[in-house]
Amino acid sequence: MPLTAIKDNSGKIFKYVLIDSSDSAVEIHPHGATITSWVAGGKQRLFLSKKAILDGSKPIRGGIPLVFPQFGPGKLKQHGFARDTVWELLGYKDQSDGVKAKFLLSENSSTLGSLWPYKFRLVYTILLSQSSLKLSFELKNTDQNPFSFTTLFHTYFVTSDIENVRVNNLEQTIYDDKIEKSVDNKETSDAIRFTKSVDRVYKNTVDELKVTISNDESILITKKNLNDIVLWNPWAEIAKGMSDFGDEEYKTMFCAEAGSVSTPIELQPGNDWECHMQLTLQ
Repeated sequence: MPLTAIKDNSGKIFKYVLIDSSDSAVEIHPHGATITSWVAGGKQRLFLSKKAILDGSKPIRGGIPLVFPQFGPGKLKQHGFARDTVWELLGYKDQSDGVKAKFLLSENSSTLGSLWPYKFRLVYTILLSQSSLKLSFELKNTDQNPFSFTTLFHTYFVTSDIENVRVNNLEQTIYDDKIEKSVDNKETSDAIRFTKSVDRVYKNTVDELKVTISNDESILITKKNLNDIVLWNPWAEIAKGMSDFGDEEYKTMFCAEAGSVSTPIELQPGNDWECHMQLTLQ
């Protein structure tokens, strides 16, 4: 069976495990539909903090949390409600190009009471194959009013040493720097490195981004209908102030996140919107 539900002591589903015939695997928590593990090529590819809270009381620190309908602070709580709302499993399928699982989030008493009073249907598809992980959103506005949103695949990658990490294909791209509190900077480096706290939104980026994890290991991020890339690493001082993140864990992780966050998307009643992100081992 390609998908297995793992239950806790109370009989409640704690996580789903999706396994491809090649033994690639992902683990997905119903809480936020957060992918907390992606094993491919015999290695773990995602970072999950040793202090991550997995009981549903707060968003999971690591893996791939889902940001919707708000990126960052605003009227809603930080990064919106999708990452700490329980999603419904719609089903799974073993097919020629991998194994697929679908999850659903729609309006409920919690979302309607969160200052975002709209009806919607958001289907999240996870397609796992031997060397890639493809994630897709299909969003429908089922409300009588238009709504605006921002969204992001908040991807935490794991590395043995942050000094080895390089992010390519962003040279000449315009970015906002939240640490420096500056906007519309132009990237001059052809290989971005993490040597201090980084919190940047790169706007209107190319749809392929190469991320070097180590000297002999890289991942290609391919995106569609997602305009932006967010790079983040808290570094030492910010890490010390995070209760669900180890003081030294910044050395073994970084975020390279595909999303549409710099300009809100407006969706009219009855209309659909979709996006895709694929991670491929190189």
